[in-house]
Amino acid sequence: MLLRQTLPLLAVATTLAAQNDFDLDKATSGRLGQTFTLQVNGAPANQIILFFLSFNAGPTPLFLLDGVDTRSMQVGVDLLDLMAFALTSPTGAASYNLATPDDPTWYGLAPLHYQAAMLPFAGPTFFGEISNDIVMQFGAPDTAVTSPSTLLAPRAFGVAFRDTDNNAGGGDVVIAGGGAGTLTSATGTATTEVWDYRHMQVVPGPTMSTSRTLHAAVTLTDGRVLVIGGVNTNSIIQNTCEIYNPATNTFTPTGSMATARMMHAACRLADGRVMVAGGASALDLANLTVTALSSVEIWNPATGTWSAGAAIGGARIAPALTLLPNNQVMVSGGVQVSYFGSIPIAANSTNAVQRWTPPPTPGPGSWTAGPNMPIETAFHHGTTVTLADGRVLVTGGIDVVSLLSVQNAAPIQGAAVYNPTLNSWTSTPMPVARALHTATRLADGRVVLCGGAQGTLTVPTSIQNVDVFLPGSLTWSTAPALLTPRAGHVAALTPDGTLVLFGGQDTVGTTASIDTLRF
Repeated sequence: MLLRQTLPLLAVATTLAAQNDFDLDKATSGRLGQTFTLQVNGAPANQIILFFLSFNAGPTPLFLLDGVDTRSMQVGVDLLDLMAFALTSPTGAASYNLATPDDPTWYGLAPLHYQAAMLPFAGPTFFGEISNDIVMQFGAPDTAVTSPSTLLAPRAFGVAFRDTDNNAGGGDVVIAGGGAGTLTSATGTATTEVWDYRHMQVVPGPTMSTSRTLHAAVTLTDGRVLVIGGVNTNSIIQNTCEIYNPATNTFTPTGSMATARMMHAACRLADGRVMVAGGASALDLANLTVTALSSVEIWNPATGTWSAGAAIGGARIAPALTLLPNNQVMVSGGVQVSYFGSIPIAANSTNAVQRWTPPPTPGPGSWTAGPNMPIETAFHHGTTVTLADGRVLVTGGIDVVSLLSVQNAAPIQGAAVYNPTLNSWTSTPMPVARALHTATRLADGRVVLCGGAQGTLTVPTSIQNVDVFLPGSLTWSTAPALLTPRAGHVAALTPDGTLVLFGGQDTVGTTASIDTLRF
């Protein structure tokens, strides 16, 4: 998709046709105290390339230089004295490296704009091919920096997934659905927004066919994304599903589930199908436990239809599903509801675990009991992370103690690691209690937890805490706090290693703010 078509940065009519001749991208995050690297690919081989930087996006008309070039560059002329050059390789690659100091005077430095151009020494114009432009931002180690852009509208409880067909398949992120309200009074929207990774800005994305919040999204093997269920603007639980296609930048309805559900868990199976489990079909607390689900459904991408899977062991709201290295699926935790007839008589967060074994041919499969977690928790699906070695980290969540105290349920401090080889759990408590946070695995294997909520299920209090899990030692370290509290937000790790946090609930309400962190 052409994200730049709506932006007023191009003052010359021929600019669009003259830009993006080759790719310029950020190879590192701009963490101060480390080397910042720009990478060029697809440029002419064995030629001199110039790197321009500026504190603004120009445009700078090139006819000012040679009088015949009608193109413009998307950088200003304020930092021309810092221009650098390199020689492209036989494959058309080159890099630009800048050693950055961990210097407080650099903290909060305004975003820099970069663009590269070739010096062909022959041809009708002084400059030959020109790259795309990029925007980057320096940041202190492990410390949040306010993004130069915000979401177009405040939103929480949405989903985020990668747009793999834009910016040379780079790091653009789609934030879909979500909206205002709290966990027990959320209102969905059908709009989406796209984080333009190269330019660190947000642009409108395509609209979903249905408004959604408290929904699920699963990336398919071909890069498309299946969006599942949730709650619409009128607080009606959805059984509808749709597919985002990054190649066409569109959402298209697909087969609906047999049961409407929200607060469900979903994961992609080893064979490419998608499983959903549990959840509920009512949003308000008065009816939430009445409609808890034990059912499992499996979506087939070949047919776009759902079929019944083997039910999990009990009706569970907000469990977690995780694909294990041996192709089994683990369901963990959730608020387990017991019934007398159709009347709920008990509800509590459970530590129960089951493992699903796929059949030899596509079918419902079967569940067997696994070892109980050392914690009782729910609402932890989005903060359960598969580590680089195949172990599974479960962090935080909400502990519902009894049916009568659901509204006073509180986040837990507990966390645990599951070893699928040993089929056992190890407790590793977090520094603080939290739920509705984000948990993101970095390229080096560490896991970063950002924000979240304390308080109770109905009166949550957003927090600023950032903690880092070290898988080798099963220990935690504490990073600087976020600039503002946030919970119910979404996070994405971009290709340069920058962790980006979008929206959520702060101390006042739903926020549109975006923070970036560099670990």
